[in-house]
Amino acid sequence: MNTENLDKSLSNTLPQAIPSSEIITNLQAYVDQGIVKYNIPAMSVAIWKDGVLTQAAAGCLNISTDVEATTDSIFQIGSITKVMTTCLIMQLVDEGKVNLDKPVVHYLRDFMIADADASQSITVRQLLNHTNGIAGDYFPNDEGHQGNLIARFVDRCSSLPLMHPVGEMWSYSNAAFCVAGRLIEVVRGMSWYAAMDEYLFKPLGMAHSIADPKEMIRFRTAMGHVYDGDNTDRWVLPERAFLSIGQAPVGSTPAMSAENLIRFARAHLEGGMNQQGQSWLSPESVKQMQVSHMELPKTSLISDKHTGLGWGMSSYHAGDIKTVGHGGGTVGFLSMLQVVPEQNAAIAILTNGTRPSAIGGITADLLAAVTGLDLQEPEPASETPLVALEKITGDYECLDTLIKVTSTGGKLMANIFYKIDPLPALDVELRHVEGLCPDEPFSFAAYNAKGERCLAIAFLKPNEAGVPQYVFNGGRLSSRIQ
Repeated sequence: MNTENLDKSLSNTLPQAIPSSEIITNLQAYVDQGIVKYNIPAMSVAIWKDGVLTQAAAGCLNISTDVEATTDSIFQIGSITKVMTTCLIMQLVDEGKVNLDKPVVHYLRDFMIADADASQSITVRQLLNHTNGIAGDYFPNDEGHQGNLIARFVDRCSSLPLMHPVGEMWSYSNAAFCVAGRLIEVVRGMSWYAAMDEYLFKPLGMAHSIADPKEMIRFRTAMGHVYDGDNTDRWVLPERAFLSIGQAPVGSTPAMSAENLIRFARAHLEGGMNQQGQSWLSPESVKQMQVSHMELPKTSLISDKHTGLGWGMSSYHAGDIKTVGHGGGTVGFLSMLQVVPEQNAAIAILTNGTRPSAIGGITADLLAAVTGLDLQEPEPASETPLVALEKITGDYECLDTLIKVTSTGGKLMANIFYKIDPLPALDVELRHVEGLCPDEPFSFAAYNAKGERCLAIAFLKPNEAGVPQYVFNGGRLSSRIQ
């Protein structure tokens, strides 16, 4: 099936949407509908619920070859890898070889970013919970293919600025996990790739998983797809199959099947035991990864979000449901792993098209199917206070994103320009979400030109004049530049 330009008119012929309560028992039909509904080349899904594994896959792995997606196909998992890199660190903690609260320079003597004081103070724990402050979205494409590219990347981190004071805020940092990966290499005395194979894939029985891209030819492998310029209805192959190879511990190279992601999730559900009943990670380390280290800015009316070690966590008010999880995105891939500890359940979603609405919609559907709860955000009911319009407008920037916030006709608007992600610029209306920040009305839901809710945004750290100095765009902090 050639999906280079999927016929969106097919969505008019779709059968009635499958009720949430029936998705798991009709998972193949749900996946078949999903690739048409969201106009994505392919996806593979696996669900662990009540001791039963359910899998389904559909679509095309590569528009140039028309190879069909199957449940044993491997997709790049992107930043879900960060949880795996964290596990490799926690194994070293279990062995007494790493102390989370020691500075990184205790293990990597030449670790350095542009801020000398921060270079000496950032701890291993702060690498893993994103409170380190390192500007994280640095993706060099001139690294070549010779030597230890992870070590080379960490050396080049010496130019990266500090986004916020160490330990005081949360900002997603890719670069920090490269540093963590290099730390594993130095302490283990082997490459990060070998450590992934020896200490993660093999003990967990993840036979359809790779970290080294040279191994990809051994498997039925998906290729990523990106938009054809600004045409979001047409897919093309990206110029590069991978992000920076030196960022492998961040997620630039690992690929696996959805079922293998469930194997990984089950080890976290089962106290660090693999499916043979052998200890892989201590129960203490499993628990520590899932304990809140910091609450994230409030952007939701139905849940509170926290950071653990590697994992992100959501506590849903309805039903007192807690999830731990992580998403991923690379060149033409989006993925999601969500674990529901109280229900001994997990979902893994792999797609090979860069469409955020697809991964968001599928995740919401499957979480609802697993938990039995309606996890849709209510629509904001209030208008933005005029005083907030004056305070918030301005430009905010980080390495990946430039956000220009303006006030037009009493509405707050934002233009989001992606400097790295293969996405067209996004114009959104910001609608105030009342009741999240009682002191300052600085939390917003963002809506695109089609009226679709697509982002959650919060403005943080107002100065003495009440002007926020940061914008929190779902995960990353951007600093006010004017």
